[in-house]
Amino acid sequence: MLRPIRPVALVVLTACMLYPGVTQLFQGLYPFVSQDWFNLVGDFGPWMGLAQKLGLPLAAAAGAKAALGAAWVLGVLGLWAGDGRAYPLALLAAFGSLLYPGGPMVMGAIGLVCLLFFREKPDTIPA
Repeated sequence: MLRPIRPVALVVLTACMLYPGVTQLFQGLYPFVSQDWFNLVGDFGPWMGLAQKLGLPLAAAAGAKAALGAAWVLGVLGLWAGDGRAYPLALLAAFGSLLYPGGPMVMGAIGLVCLLFFREKPDTIPA
């Protein structure tokens, strides 16, 4: 395993994942599931602005938000399973959440602190 996360940090990471991960995954998948594009402006905020600046369709903003939510969920679940390969995925999700103001930004910052500062050296962990 590659640089596992301490148990307390893993619990905090899980709590941080619940809000932005599940919310962004749902909001990102919502237009694809319901085909209701009309009510999305409030859900996408900065994602809509970024998509417009890059000249991308709304589906790209929705897909990016869903991918970020999925990265949170899969990354943290992978860390719980003890898979070190999930670490970069959780790190990407935490960085990505900093782009979304409000609760996700706060949770992303807390998650980033946990990922960067509460890792353990593999040789100090009892087998």
